[in-house]
Amino acid sequence: MLIHGLSTSAWALNSKGPFTPLKRDFVENGVPFVADVSSEYEEKNSTEISEEDDSEFSDVVDEDTPVSHDAIAGEKNLTSSRDWKAPDFSGQETALGYSSKTFDIPKGLEANVQFWIDIYAKYTTDQGVLHDSENIDLIYEVVDFTSISSRTDLNAWQKERLKKKMVKEGKQRVIALLKKLHQTQDPSQLTEKEKKIWEAFKQDADPKKFVEAAQKNRLRFQLGQKDRMIQGIFFSGRYIEDFEKIFREAGLPIELARLPFVESSFNVLARSKVGASGLWQIMPYTMKGFMKRDPAIDLRNHPIEATKLAAKLLRINYNMLQSWPLALTGYNHGPTGVLKLTKKYKTRDLGELAQPNGSKKRLGFASRNFYASFLAALEVSSHAPKYLGTVTWSQPLDVVDLKLSQPVKYDDLLRWFDGDDLKVQVFNPHLTRLSRSKGRPIPKGVVVSIIKGKQDLVMRELETPENLKRARTASSVSSNNK
Repeated sequence: MLIHGLSTSAWALNSKGPFTPLKRDFVENGVPFVADVSSEYEEKNSTEISEEDDSEFSDVVDEDTPVSHDAIAGEKNLTSSRDWKAPDFSGQETALGYSSKTFDIPKGLEANVQFWIDIYAKYTTDQGVLHDSENIDLIYEVVDFTSISSRTDLNAWQKERLKKKMVKEGKQRVIALLKKLHQTQDPSQLTEKEKKIWEAFKQDADPKKFVEAAQKNRLRFQLGQKDRMIQGIFFSGRYIEDFEKIFREAGLPIELARLPFVESSFNVLARSKVGASGLWQIMPYTMKGFMKRDPAIDLRNHPIEATKLAAKLLRINYNMLQSWPLALTGYNHGPTGVLKLTKKYKTRDLGELAQPNGSKKRLGFASRNFYASFLAALEVSSHAPKYLGTVTWSQPLDVVDLKLSQPVKYDDLLRWFDGDDLKVQVFNPHLTRLSRSKGRPIPKGVVVSIIKGKQDLVMRELETPENLKRARTASSVSSNNK
């Protein structure tokens, strides 16, 4: 779940004065470009191993198993709460590809959707499950990290190590169980837990089925998300109404505005290790043809502009694939890759495409579960009290958008936000690390968000270069006197 970009001409100085509050409109028209990156998401098949060799059950622990998330609780304190509202999906008769059954669960994905509902609504980030990645509802063990998370004598790194150790030990127990089942001739001698696993594989005639189930690409740990979902619902209150408006105006189903629950948990500062960024986790190459680049600005991280781009990409996907299940899968897998699969296997049924094809998988785990996780997030977030109890929305960000009449430094924004760096980042997530820590000037014409009540002060400072210089000097003197 996937750096720079702007056109200064898109932010030309408004003729009415040096600063004018305005609507955000950064994304420029361009030649649509959607990269086919399906191969990047395909998972490697495990190597065939001898049935008689005990090593077939060893060395299957994934060292990259995520057992925790970066903390984002500090962002919650930046805004007050308000009552949560259930979504209204009515009035969409003219939306592209829409009907009352558009987001029904495809046949064959029922177990996948229920699995992700449980991940979002049952298990917290202090819990997780060891499960079979193909028979996704086959849960071997529930892993509970509470005893580790609650320890005050450990730092975050030490907790991470202990959690990974706990997962590794759990996987080793499951492997030992699967090895025993592989060697079992008479299931009547098994324990109740062992019989349950045995029965789960009863329809599989492959004599190596338990061996295969113990491989890296099958035995998987999934961290719970319940508290993350509750937090994401709170954060969504800052943006969701604007997002729905964008999708309605684009003629697209507004259910799609809930996709950031899957991509980022509505964490505006979300960044992935593979380069995806922002609420919609857009990759750098995906913005080509849509967003211009600047070292100080990354519009993939701007909530409104990223949403406009996501709407364009999803429309392109739908026009190519003529199905919202396929179009959303294409958002993760690459639409061209999905199109090739539909032609190769002569089906447009995602439930069928998501099933294994003999020893080969048509889609990797992330891609074949992407739409299921979206449907689960849509269900949980739309009926939050049923699944999560009492939830709240954040108030919308209380800001005024202003267009810079001259270049500024990140330190200027810090001054305007009374030194609150986290608030600057959350309110202006499109400012890059180069502007924050490397002193890269934020160009003239860029739109920044200012706390309401501060705009008059900011406008006075930026009327002339001399005013800005005096403000910087005064701030420096004040800091030195403290």
